[in-house]
Amino acid sequence: MCRSRLFWEAQDYERYLERYEWVGEGLPRLEAEEFFQLQDEFLSLQADQAAGGTLSPGQRRRMRELRRLLLADF
Repeated sequence: MCRSRLFWEAQDYERYLERYEWVGEGLPRLEAEEFFQLQDEFLSLQADQAAGGTLSPGQRRRMRELRRLLLADF
């Protein structure tokens, strides 16, 4: 079990699947474990940014990619 289960609930993945049905065309459908791992990575980058850290260009690109894969903007 990945550590993300401490921060995320099954409903998060269910909501992702609902968003995927509406707007996920052309994107890979994430399995639950991968979804939670990517959520952890996204949360970590957001926490770094919120703590006043400056994200590198690579980290900013990765955040955009994670937002796209996780359908975080929908």
